[in-house]
Amino acid sequence: MSFYYIPSFILVLGSLMILIQLCFKRRHSFAYLTSGLSLLAALFLQLYLQKNESLIEPLFTFNAQTSFISLLLFMIIGLIWSQIYHWLETLSEQKEEYYLLFLLTALGGVIMVSSNHFASFFMGLELMSLSFIGLIAYCGHDQKAQEAGIKYLILSAIASAFILMGTAILYLQFGSLSFSNLMQTPSIQVLPQWTIVCAIIFIFTGLFFKLSLVPCHLWIADLFEGAPLVTTALLATLSKLAAFIVLWRLMNLGQWQQYQIIIDIIVITSIASMFVGNVLALFQKNLLRLVAYSSIAHFGYLLIVLLLINNDKVLFSTQSFNTQTLLFYLVAYLFTLVGVFSILIQLPKVKMLDDLNGLFWHKPFIAITLILLMLSLAGIPLTLGFMAKFYLVMAAISQQLWLLLAALVLGSTVGLFYYLKVILAMVKRPKNDIAFNNLLSDGNNLSLNILILFLVIGFGIFPTSLSQFIQQIAN
Repeated sequence: MSFYYIPSFILVLGSLMILIQLCFKRRHSFAYLTSGLSLLAALFLQLYLQKNESLIEPLFTFNAQTSFISLLLFMIIGLIWSQIYHWLETLSEQKEEYYLLFLLTALGGVIMVSSNHFASFFMGLELMSLSFIGLIAYCGHDQKAQEAGIKYLILSAIASAFILMGTAILYLQFGSLSFSNLMQTPSIQVLPQWTIVCAIIFIFTGLFFKLSLVPCHLWIADLFEGAPLVTTALLATLSKLAAFIVLWRLMNLGQWQQYQIIIDIIVITSIASMFVGNVLALFQKNLLRLVAYSSIAHFGYLLIVLLLINNDKVLFSTQSFNTQTLLFYLVAYLFTLVGVFSILIQLPKVKMLDDLNGLFWHKPFIAITLILLMLSLAGIPLTLGFMAKFYLVMAAISQQLWLLLAALVLGSTVGLFYYLKVILAMVKRPKNDIAFNNLLSDGNNLSLNILILFLVIGFGIFPTSLSQFIQQIAN
């Protein structure tokens, strides 16, 4: 057995230990520590494996890029995990099962980002999706959470059905479920060309749902608002990271850009997601719905990366630079988003923009942290988000994607307005301080806020070390 599988087996072992504990005695602290130690061990082992040589197997691909993405995934999950204990203590629900589902969701994401075969991809996808159903509907007394869980169950099943249908058609034509063997010219043309295009569109539809891209975005705001906050953070980061990496790998290995209609679909979806996401976020008064629509726009920006793969119109960039763009943007956006959710978890009474009124005067450090995170999401200079946008703009210019570049600039300009709305709400004089009475703030949360600020602002001002590290991975 390869060492590359050990981080996943550690997560399996942690899940089994929690299951065994549930058979004898429920103990919240044991489940918390077991899940945390499992994630920590997996993270350090993944860091060690970063320097190992590449390994390609029938079901999985392990190289520097997949190792880095897995490492990023473990870091994000670890930051979210650090918020769980105090949040669960405020609930009347049984607590241990949440950690079990949490680890299984992480395991599904790790499987997806390393998958090189539709069988392994679908196994990871369903493990993650089924775990998310339980995590979303975990608060049994919350009607919104139950509705969100049912909605995710139905729509996730429909998305999986689309992916399965597309996979079946591709298998009928090419006789293989391996990503590496996609689109290889078969000895006999079993199906007409238009059916292959339909199969790709089916798979795109399923993955666009997971990424909440237009027009598969209608579920995202209701789920962000209805699901528990920690689950929402996991859904916005882990689920989307895993789904986008699979989409990127399929485009890389499948050579799907040879079909002009596929390119057109990506361009239209990207522009529509930028426009719809930013415009809808502009009119939101609910913070979680604002973040939900903002995420649609950000992954609309990121779709530009798919159009950089094997593009003939290259001015000065290379494929390695395009990979750097993808990895840098994912690092910047996901860490910033985890920071935003960390602040919202510490403010359980804050639901609407008006609830933030006076936060700067009551809790200045938390307010300053949230302000800087919002500036990073907006792409303001001296933040990590600005460097991510800079990479994306340079890559788009190098491939002469002028229409998408114009949409990116216009969408970012619109986005600046609703991020400023959040900032202005915090500096207003408060009518009352009820929203800040039940602040879930302690030394652990303070340390987490400082760490996230260091990542977002530190690498924004001094991005060289992160850029060089990602450059080595991309090469």
